[in-house]
Amino acid sequence: MTADILPAIQAFTGDESANVYVVGDPETPGSFETITEAVSVAVDGDVIVICPGEYDESLDIRDKDLILLGLDKDTCIIKYDTAHYSTPVLNGAAGTFCNLTFYGYKEKKVELKDASGEIVTPDNLDDLFSGYVIHIDDDFEYTRSITFNNCNIISENNNCVGMGLRNHFTATFNNCYFRSVGVAGILFIHDPDNYLFAGDDMHVVFKDNIWVNFGYPYLINFKSIYYANSTDITFQNVTTYCYATDTEEFYFPGNSCTMTDIRYLAAGIVPTSSPLYILETGRITDCIKLLRKQDTHGLPGIYYIPDGNVITEESEPFIASLYYVVNPYNLPGDGFAGSCTFHLNNDSFGNTLEEMNILR
Repeated sequence: MTADILPAIQAFTGDESANVYVVGDPETPGSFETITEAVSVAVDGDVIVICPGEYDESLDIRDKDLILLGLDKDTCIIKYDTAHYSTPVLNGAAGTFCNLTFYGYKEKKVELKDASGEIVTPDNLDDLFSGYVIHIDDDFEYTRSITFNNCNIISENNNCVGMGLRNHFTATFNNCYFRSVGVAGILFIHDPDNYLFAGDDMHVVFKDNIWVNFGYPYLINFKSIYYANSTDITFQNVTTYCYATDTEEFYFPGNSCTMTDIRYLAAGIVPTSSPLYILETGRITDCIKLLRKQDTHGLPGIYYIPDGNVITEESEPFIASLYYVVNPYNLPGDGFAGSCTFHLNNDSFGNTLEEMNILR
């Protein structure tokens, strides 16, 4: 990296006094070999420029507000084996991340325990859950923001993003590509459970995204914890590829989602403007494997895999939905998809799935 690039990078920060560190360029004096090394010396507002290469690291940046700037999204790759919950590719709380690929791959053969009936504690998370690609859940979020611009976020294990919110906080994903082919969907999100960080000034924004979710029928898991919280959500021009089925084993009976059951949409009982494609090419597992392996997925929408269940007007024992909503006492709320504390705003439009738009 030549010295004439540095003024442009400093202009990007709005602060010409910000330090600029370089990773992965042996021709630059003082260049670091790993991103972790650069993070260890950087302070709030500093810029870390990441040159093309594959960096096998689990980054922990929960106590700094930095700018990580890749020189090329597709060749600046930060990856890690996310078989364990405690090793996401990025543990973050604030900052700006641009032109990067975050890739949570699956290499270790880890047998996770059945979480049903288990008391979940910080000590057994690795036994029960695999890791997110990006994990955002720290008190450092309070009064801050985190932004991802022009990034790839790819998961072969858990959700692409796991997020626990704090008040006076905004998380923004602009022009990002998400791909989940593991055992979960795109996003797991919950509000703060500590009243010290609770409130109604929390914002999550997804603009000009592509979501490819063939890891799990649930696209998003919303978990409402404390009724006094309120989170403002924006989905804008989110192109979504996902699948659903009518097999009960994939869904949770306690789902508080109030969106229309996809089985009713597929049967034509309830009309929908969301694209719905019915796959009848064999066993469910074969269909899912086919969807996961494809490099391109044709048209965006919901790929529905029937299993022969008869749909009637009577209530069903479970909800086949793209959204898994957890509320106290499993009672539906008045927020988005039946959540208690998440609310879709008027800037939501242009999305593949109609319920992610503000319908008039």
